Order: sequence, then C-alpha cells, then structure tokens
Amino acid sequence: MMLDNLETISDLDSENMFQMVYDWPELIDRVLQYSFKLPISSRINQYKISYEGSISQIVICGMGGSAISGDYLKTYLEKTSKIPILIQRNYDIPAFIGKDTVVIFISYSGNTEETISCLISAVKRSAKIIGIGSGGRLEDFFNKYELPFFPVLSGYQPRASFPLLFFPLLKILNELGIYSFDQQALEETIAVFKEMREEFNPKVLTEINRAKQIAQSIFGRIPVIWSPFGCVSERLKCQVNENSKVLAISTELPEFNHNHIVGWENWANNNPFIIIVFRFPIEHPNVSLRFEITKEILTTKAKIIELIARGSSLLCQLFSSTYFGDYISMYLAILNNQNPSSVISIDFLKTQLEERAKATMYFKRDESLRDF
Repeated sequence: MMLDNLETISDLDSENMFQMVYDWPELIDRVLQYSFKLPISSRINQYKISYEGSISQIVICGMGGSAISGDYLKTYLEKTSKIPILIQRNYDIPAFIGKDTVVIFISYSGNTEETISCLISAVKRSAKIIGIGSGGRLEDFFNKYELPFFPVLSGYQPRASFPLLFFPLLKILNELGIYSFDQQALEETIAVFKEMREEFNPKVLTEINRAKQIAQSIFGRIPVIWSPFGCVSERLKCQVNENSKVLAISTELPEFNHNHIVGWENWANNNPFIIIVFRFPIEHPNVSLRFEITKEILTTKAKIIELIARGSSLLCQLFSSTYFGDYISMYLAILNNQNPSSVISIDFLKTQLEERAKATMYFKRDESLRDF
C-alpha cells in the first residue's frame, strides 16, 4: 500500500514536512521559553512610537500561513478579550489605525511584500508595531531601530511552522497585559500533540492510521470542509491546496446554513465532492443541532466524514483539529504523487511579480523609510 511505503514517502517528502509537523510539541516549548520584552518607546527617523498608553485594538498583518495564526488568535480570545482583533491580508492598513493600535506583523520569511507594505503605513501612523519572523527585511528593520521583534526558528515551511507563528502572539499579548497564560490548556495541547503524532506518523500502518484512511477517502474528490470555527476549516482548505495540490472548499457553521446548503440542491449523488466535518465538544448546542439536520439533508448528496476535536480546552480542541488536518493533507499529497512542500504556482507568481511589476520598487521610492 502506497501510504505504508516509507521509501515512497521519504522520496516525495524531500524537504521533510512530515518531520516538521512531528516537531510541533517541541516548537511550542521553544517559543514559550523565549523571553520577550517591550521597550517604552522608539524612533524611526521622524516617526516616534510609544509602547505605553491605552490600546484600542490589535491588528495582525500577514498572508497565507502567517496570517492564519491571527485567525486562530481571534477565535481563541473572542470570548475573553475586550480588545478587538482584526486580521489584515493586503497591502495597506485600515484608516482607524493610530497611536493606540498594536499592529503585529507576521512573515515567516520576513520578505512578504504585502506585510512590508503594511509596516510602512503603520510606522507613518506611529502605531505600536511588533514583528514576528525568521529573518529577511522585516527582522533587519526591527533590529536596526531596536523595535520589539519575536525571532522564530528558521528552516521550516511557513505553513508547517504554525506553532512558531501562533504562540509568539500569546507571549506578546501576555507582555501587553491583554492575555494571561492558561498553563493547563498549554500542557494539555502539547500532550495531545504527542499522542496524535504517535498515531498518525508514517510508520503507523493504514489499517490503524486514521489520517491515512481519511486521505484515501478524499483522494480523487474535492473536499468540502465544515467547522463551527472558520479558522480550522480554512486552515485545512489551505493545507489541501498547498500540500496536496487539490482544490477544496471551506465554510463555517452556522453561516453556511444561510447560503451554502442551498448550493447542493442541484447536485446528484455522483458529484465530485466529499464532506469533512470538524466537530467540537465545546461547540454551541444549536450548532450541534444544525450539523445533525444538515447531515440529514445532504446524506444522499455526498459522503460525510466527521473529525472529533480532542481535549477539554478550546485551545487544545482548535489545535488538535488542526494537527489532524495537517497529517491528512500530507498523506493526500503522497497519494497524488506530490511533494507536500513544493508550491510551484506561488513560486512562479512571485518571480513574475518581480519581473513584470517591479513590485519592490514601491519600497525604494519611499524616501522616509529608505531602509526598504
């Protein structure tokens, strides 16, 4: 069986993504041990930045595997934080950003052009800027002006480095006095990761490896991914896109009961879709009821696979679902005879942007921030 052939997996996984995902518990420990401190203030040319005073909102700027960390943070804290959190995936920042806004820039490579562009705008607004990354222009800029920067381990695929990009956010918010660590939830999450990686790693045969089994069910079909927490379904969609090289659809309940569900009415049961549902012990009771009714409606349209989140805390449930999904997407890549790390289309797009649009010239023309 292909998924039980370790030589085949090793040959296709030439950049060791399976090992990167296996390392997640150790990556969390590494982040939590780092000592992060904020300065009182800093100056960048004519722009002064103060890290004291009130905070009205938090904006997280990033793209792709970096930005998804912000989505998880927003979901995790939405019932406890009184300060709103916004995720910005674009070249510029909202007009409301000013001195009372914390803007966190996440770029694993440190060279994401949309994120760098947002940084330039935030400096001009004297926002409280903080960076997270593994090098590049972003880290160079923050280090030059002695700005708060959370350095993370380099050498990982951005999407495989998820713990390296999410858990610094908790450290930063703790330093800002916005978040207090839930040690029990952290320990539970690490323990569950260690259990799951022993169940799902390539050495475990398909007959007892649930991640391999689900990948086989998805193979040759288009997964439609549901979750009561949109960040989880969106994360798996992106992992299936990038790791597996497969189109996927993600949506969130209860929202999809108001639109998406109607889109199935015209499909016969020989359609190309398979439904993957994330279920959470912590989900709202009405969401649970909606899932059951929706399954009754669609049971003749497509096969439905339910994935149950593990753990008692919201943090653990969010991350155990994500960990499960990452393993599924990597095995689906193997079934598709693909290297889970390669992203040929994205690499081509970046090259063409450089050649055709001369995108980096935008930064060179900004005389007030000529560092870029």
